[in-house]
Amino acid sequence: MTNQALLDSSNSIHSSDEDCRPDESLFAIYHSIQATPAPRNFIGALPIELLLAIFMHLYRSSRSLTQTGETWRLNDPLSSLFPYAPAAVCSMWCSVLSCIPEFWTRVVIRVDSQYTQSQDIRRYFEWSRNLHLDVIITRNRDEFEGVDMKEKSKVFKATRELVRHIERCRSIRFNVMYSSSLPSMLHDFHQETAPYLHTLKLKCKVDDGGSPPRKLVHWSFDAPGLRHLYLDARNFFDVCVDRNNWLRRLHKLKSLSVSRHRQLSAKGIDLYKLLKAVEESPSLGYLELKDLHFSRLRPWTTVNDISIDLISMNLEDLSGEVLSEIIGYVDSAPHTTRISRCSITTCHHSLISSSVAFRGLSANQDLMAPLAHWRGRTLSLIDCACFHDDFLRDMMDGGPHDQSFACKGVKELHLVNCTKFSPRLLKAMVRKRRKLARRSIFWINDQETLDWTFPIVAPITLISVEGGPALFKKDREWFETNLGSFHWDEQVLDRSFEDSGDSDHDRIE
Repeated sequence: MTNQALLDSSNSIHSSDEDCRPDESLFAIYHSIQATPAPRNFIGALPIELLLAIFMHLYRSSRSLTQTGETWRLNDPLSSLFPYAPAAVCSMWCSVLSCIPEFWTRVVIRVDSQYTQSQDIRRYFEWSRNLHLDVIITRNRDEFEGVDMKEKSKVFKATRELVRHIERCRSIRFNVMYSSSLPSMLHDFHQETAPYLHTLKLKCKVDDGGSPPRKLVHWSFDAPGLRHLYLDARNFFDVCVDRNNWLRRLHKLKSLSVSRHRQLSAKGIDLYKLLKAVEESPSLGYLELKDLHFSRLRPWTTVNDISIDLISMNLEDLSGEVLSEIIGYVDSAPHTTRISRCSITTCHHSLISSSVAFRGLSANQDLMAPLAHWRGRTLSLIDCACFHDDFLRDMMDGGPHDQSFACKGVKELHLVNCTKFSPRLLKAMVRKRRKLARRSIFWINDQETLDWTFPIVAPITLISVEGGPALFKKDREWFETNLGSFHWDEQVLDRSFEDSGDSDHDRIE
């Protein structure tokens, strides 16, 4: 017997939110089922209360708790995404799902070969009623290769529908193939208001030149609660550089990513203008610069008048010798700095982060260039052929009287897929540094030393190796006996590196 409570319009998923109540059309669906007996075992004959229980379970399984509350999970495959997958089973399931507006607060619009039709997009927004929205415009992860000449027109139509509901959006994420397909901040969001928007991401895989540049003297887009902003370089320069600088008005902005500008012509982007704009952000804590081509390091008319305070910084695939300039402008000591596939050999500024991670550095790079005077605690190297015995010898060399060590504060060493070093030499380096550290300060348990400052050199207290060279049993026993924490696995890890860190934990595939 059908549970009438589920069909009672006075009930809702959350009784405090009237917009979450089941639609009145559930009554019509219910009565149509009663009037028309369905064949036995036919999927459309399931009672509405059972369907609603199943759908509610799927809904809750698609949600996760975060520090800011319950949100949609963003790592589910498109093929099984709720509510779109069950809505495709049959018309009755779709009708039932469409009656619960909360189910449709994640609007996913595909712009690949199985692109979402405009009428369907409008239905999704309609079914969500007036609830706040998380909108994702994306492709299936298997369709980021090849050519799609129609992607731009598909994204344009999706953007047009999105903007009509932008005042309800909590997050907007574009993840497309071409930079020219991305919406224009100047054109598509001009004079719009998004009071609830906390995340805006415009991401693409390939920079194909972008749209023709536009300039508006009095551009405006009001998003007072925006906390996370990820823009392609052209959109960033359109709205965040010079007098337009949108960042000045984003008082709650915590993270910023600027990406995708390759050398399609001799002219690159101006590093000085980019960093000057970043400096004017009132509350920024995390900065990512990714896959960018710069035309020159700095104009000859400028002086070093930029000072940027950050908590964390991620630098990937930056062309030219720009790393030193960027590090030089970061005045504070970020907690974490990640550097991937950048030229570090000519870096003449020392890193000052407490944690430093390198990824994908070739054998001809010199790790000592940015690390010689670094005093941080945690060093991580992933797929770095330049971590070899010469670097270990440099870490052992304290000068004529063992008073001047490189990386003098390092206590934790994480290695992933680094095989060009000798475990015996690593052991010798660790032994020497621990011996000298113990001469100045005595300790019993390595855990005691985590927050200690050592005058000459700090002891290595943690080593973690994944995909390393073979380790003899005797050496393994020495590490396990002497270090507070030790792990060594010789199996090489297959770690794909598409998008790192803070900007891509929420990729929809």
